[in-house]
Amino acid sequence: MAQALAWDIVKRAAQGDVNARRQLVEATIDDLWRLAMRLTRREDDADTIVQETYARVFEVLDRLEPTGKFEGYLARTATNLVLHRWRRKRPTAQVAETLTAAAVEPWQTVADAEDGRRRLAAVWAAIQELEPQPRAAVLLFYAQNESCEAVGRILDVPVGTVKTWLQRSRNHVRQRAETLLRSPPALGSTQIGEPR
Repeated sequence: MAQALAWDIVKRAAQGDVNARRQLVEATIDDLWRLAMRLTRREDDADTIVQETYARVFEVLDRLEPTGKFEGYLARTATNLVLHRWRRKRPTAQVAETLTAAAVEPWQTVADAEDGRRRLAAVWAAIQELEPQPRAAVLLFYAQNESCEAVGRILDVPVGTVKTWLQRSRNHVRQRAETLLRSPPALGSTQIGEPR
């Protein structure tokens, strides 16, 4: 997240200072929403995750230890909420419209653009097949540009586990996407991994 907040603001917010709470939200909401959006791929789910994250963190604000960055607590809480949702209900492998609606560049043919969309859809479908924690690690590392250490802190696992998940996930996504791309598209289906 953009810049580390001073723990004195967190301490004031824990004591009930409304302005300090407003400062915390204003300083972190954009990055938190982007993280939630990357993990959930849906605006309404991202909004819900952000609200639940702030509610949970503000409940325990007075018990937070000033050992790390406040933003890390937010990211960890949001990630745990998303992981909990994933465990409850495994999402269908749908490709978000924003992923597949890439603009055609002047030098591309329509066939090139369609090929690119199909490849992206195959990769996204393969990512959706990953277990919740490795999927979260992949999204945090590749989509949020978090370091392996930061991903480990957020998911509460050793760095070695994160690296193992990333390696295995890369192999799974590569193999699965190649398999999906070799299979002919189903009649009436324009997206790989779209529920039929």
